[in-house]
Amino acid sequence: MTGFTVASFLAFGALLVLYGSTGSELRAALDLSYADLGLLGACLSLGLGVGIVLAGPLVDRLPRRPLYVAACGCVLVACAVLGPWTGFRGLMFSTILIGFGAGFYETILNALVVETHGAQAPRRLVFIHCGATLAASLAPLFFEVLRESIELAWYDTFRIAGAAHLLLIGAASFVPMPAAPSREATAGIDTARSTREPSPVLTSTAAAGTAEASPVGVAGEPVEDRLAFAALCLATFAYVGVESALTLFVADHARTDLGLDASRAAGTISAFWTGLLVGRLGVGLAPRAPGAGTTAALAALAAAIVFGFGSGWISPPELAMAGTGFFLGGVFPVMIGLAGQALPKTAGLAVGLAGGLGSLGGFVVPWITGALAASGGLSSALAALSGWLGLLVAGAAFVRLRRR
Repeated sequence: MTGFTVASFLAFGALLVLYGSTGSELRAALDLSYADLGLLGACLSLGLGVGIVLAGPLVDRLPRRPLYVAACGCVLVACAVLGPWTGFRGLMFSTILIGFGAGFYETILNALVVETHGAQAPRRLVFIHCGATLAASLAPLFFEVLRESIELAWYDTFRIAGAAHLLLIGAASFVPMPAAPSREATAGIDTARSTREPSPVLTSTAAAGTAEASPVGVAGEPVEDRLAFAALCLATFAYVGVESALTLFVADHARTDLGLDASRAAGTISAFWTGLLVGRLGVGLAPRAPGAGTTAALAALAAAIVFGFGSGWISPPELAMAGTGFFLGGVFPVMIGLAGQALPKTAGLAVGLAGGLGSLGGFVVPWITGALAASGGLSSALAALSGWLGLLVAGAAFVRLRRR
């Protein structure tokens, strides 16, 4: 089961970087503006969010294997229909379907792992989801190496990523996918079903401990802190938005503004996701997860790097992106875990809302970044992402102050 789940998340991770790794070719082939490219990234996040939301209740009520096969089939078909005839509207529609299918089967796998491994699920999910981060770091380089031996158009990369899901459909026949336990037994499971690609690590914070203790009332029971929860939602919104925007635009910036070749441009995406991978592994292996204060400090360093990179003060781009990814690697799991602690009586709802706000950020920030790039240039639009990270820093710092 674990090997199959990791393979599924490898395929999932490759989908996340397709648009960024082919951004320059997409713009040339379809005559897209940066605003159009940003809208494509927003559509991917929209599809992911809808898939995750719809999958949650269905996973509890319907057989998992047919749902998983249908979700993979959705991605496969959405990728296979792309070709030289595809226009912008057709690509938008396929993008939403790709996100929908990927978000749907991600949620199914999250539920299976949590139900199968119980108390050991949080850390297991940390490492399983690193498969998606690993694939996101390697896929751009893989396609560039492939281009050296064969002619590869932008739609061919989508078809290859989609074809991987055909293998997953076949493998699903040999993997146990038991039905959901009784609703009473699953009262604490919904937490890991309602968030995006890295989100199932949300409970790792609670499992490993945080740097700041949750507030407690006079009777020793946890106290709800709605202001802290709102700040954490702001942080997840900003984080996912910046992650999506950097993935979408940094390679195109490397080619058009910095004049790098395609291989180096692909390396910028790989460097960013490799940094995220190392950062998340650090959180997963740490005896205690970092708290809000440490996370705010790390995010501030990432914001400084992003601003310096967009302003042309930091080079090479691979180093800038690796550093940004490393400092942001633990942000999302920590913020999601703290969101559950902020509203302990409704932790599942809190985690779902915080994750949902993250998906909204993945829709809004790339769209705005594309619009800024279309009007003022891509370099300044990337530098402006430091402002979104400033919101992340403010949200995390506010939570730290509330817990003094």
